[in-house]
Amino acid sequence: MKSRKRILIISAVVIVIGIAAWIASGIYGLPWKEKAVAAKLENYLEKKYEQNFTLKESFYNFKDGSYGAWFYPASDPELEFYAEEGFAEYTYVDIYPEVLWARQLKEAVQPIAKEIFPDASVDTNYVTYESLDIVKGPEIPRFDETEAMLGVRLEIGQPFSESEEEWKRLTALVEKVQALSPAIDSAFNFTDKKEGIETFITCPPKSEGEVKSVQQAKKSCSLSKYDMETDMALDD
Repeated sequence: MKSRKRILIISAVVIVIGIAAWIASGIYGLPWKEKAVAAKLENYLEKKYEQNFTLKESFYNFKDGSYGAWFYPASDPELEFYAEEGFAEYTYVDIYPEVLWARQLKEAVQPIAKEIFPDASVDTNYVTYESLDIVKGPEIPRFDETEAMLGVRLEIGQPFSESEEEWKRLTALVEKVQALSPAIDSAFNFTDKKEGIETFITCPPKSEGEVKSVQQAKKSCSLSKYDMETDMALDD
């Protein structure tokens, strides 16, 4: 009797452990598979771009149930990007071109922005996996040789006065950004710390609305104000 009870207890423990392991693998993935996929991704990247890459960290994407890893070119440690198991006809996918384009765009916009908004900080963003049908081999065209959707964001630590002069400065920046590529949008975040108000202005890419005058900027760009303490939108 005791023997049977012991067997039942052991069986229950094994079942619980098995369920726990199954749940854990669903959340955190399988360590051995994570390493195996990372090695395959590194091989994929080096063949595709014909250069050496360094593995920084592997990961398991719980949301998509896929494995991936962060890499950087051996010759450029600051250019970090990720690659992971793909979808549809793509065995593996990566965002190396997108990250490279975002850097190139930032380098192109920074001197322009400094002339118009000297104290602004510049950041850029990209649309994930847009390079899949653009970049097939080792050669990666510059951002301004493609029509990849990118974005420029300026953080400006001063209020937006809404004066004609302020709109002229904003228009000048947007016009220069649109001249770089028809698929780049512009965003501005003006901060009024004294009043506790943030003003967000977003302007479309040239393909959606060309901006060459203050009138066009006011018509095409959207303007929103928020209370910095509550994040609530403010009425005009």
